[in-house]
Amino acid sequence: MNFSEQPPSKEWAALKYRGGNFAEVWFKPEGEPFALTFRIPKMSFQIPGLDQLLTTENLLKAVAIDTEEVESWRYGNDSHSGKNVSNPELRQPLPPLPADAAHLNIYVALKPPPQAVMPDKSFEPEIPLAKWQSLEGRWNTILALEVTIDTLRLRMEGLRAEMESALNKTLAGDEKVHAANADVAQWNKAKSRGRYALPRVKEFIHRATWAIGTPERKKLDELFKNHIRPHIHFPQFDKVHEGLEHLYKDRQILSAQGVTVYHECKSSIDDIQNALRILQSNANKKRIAHRAKGKTF
Repeated sequence: MNFSEQPPSKEWAALKYRGGNFAEVWFKPEGEPFALTFRIPKMSFQIPGLDQLLTTENLLKAVAIDTEEVESWRYGNDSHSGKNVSNPELRQPLPPLPADAAHLNIYVALKPPPQAVMPDKSFEPEIPLAKWQSLEGRWNTILALEVTIDTLRLRMEGLRAEMESALNKTLAGDEKVHAANADVAQWNKAKSRGRYALPRVKEFIHRATWAIGTPERKKLDELFKNHIRPHIHFPQFDKVHEGLEHLYKDRQILSAQGVTVYHECKSSIDDIQNALRILQSNANKKRIAHRAKGKTF
């Protein structure tokens, strides 16, 4: 089938190697009738022997496109021109993925047929590189905040268990007999502050867990992987900055709340444990003194 007759994709189509999927292709992204995008998952680069076969030329062959039809192609920050049909870059193995990337996206622009060379006003204007970089920078900042939030969540999971243990602690029989009323009152006062802090810990854990799975966040994640990182235009481009700013502010607030709650909970646990240590130490001294007094008779 001639590429001009190829209908625009409605979903990613799988490309197979020895019976297994190794990449996906999307024909004619919206507003791009002479382009296609390949998406290669990280695991494909780890298949023995396949890493050397993962070239732009072989990907094009897999969808029956001749290299002479290529106008340009790009992946990551690397852009190449297809004007020289013998360009050796087409046959070079693709670079390995960064550690934090799940896919390598390759955008290929094809030469339009002669009758389609005249500009079409319906095409989207070219987006300056600075705008793409601005979106990428904001998204990377959001990801860094989410790492901080998840680290706080994990720490507070441990604090919650420690707090619940401290609040459920009971005195041994000798401690009840010999503990001073003032020490018991101080211990109970510390535990009451802990009971106030514990729900806030649980609330943060819930919010931090829920935040990653919201539909809005998932949509932005897909836009970043499929459009922003490979610099592929999409209809919502002018609105995505607003969505990123909203998500950024939400993550800032959640991160700051997490830091506050963590320190509050840690301080409460320390107060409870310190009050208990003082109570036990004084009770033990009193018990020893009581026994020593009994032996004198």
